[in-house]
Amino acid sequence: MDGLLRSLIKTVRRRLREDEEVSVEAVTRELGYTRQYISGRFHRVTGRLLSHFLKEKRLEKAARLLKAGNLRVSQIARRCGFDSENYFRQQFRQRYGMSPRQFRSSGSLRVPQRQQTQPQMA
Repeated sequence: MDGLLRSLIKTVRRRLREDEEVSVEAVTRELGYTRQYISGRFHRVTGRLLSHFLKEKRLEKAARLLKAGNLRVSQIARRCGFDSENYFRQQFRQRYGMSPRQFRSSGSLRVPQRQQTQPQMA
């Protein structure tokens, strides 16, 4: 994998771990490149949109926080960078096939097979 994408993934992991903003703008600003350059490079190498990849990573973090069980869904949504709790719930259901509350009580951190589109990069 190309060095820039390795740096991108490393930056995303650190930002998620440290509860920093994980948006295309924030990540590309930190790396010192334009949004267009990094997004285009990411798409050419992976065939995926950078914004979709980042949303997946934020939803995966939300799933881990839900399993930890000590934050409200609204708190998790905000902590994972979703301004709208309704949008978060919609995107979570689309990714995991159930609501965040259902996931907390009975879900698995593994993504259902039908939801996986590309190998995970981070």
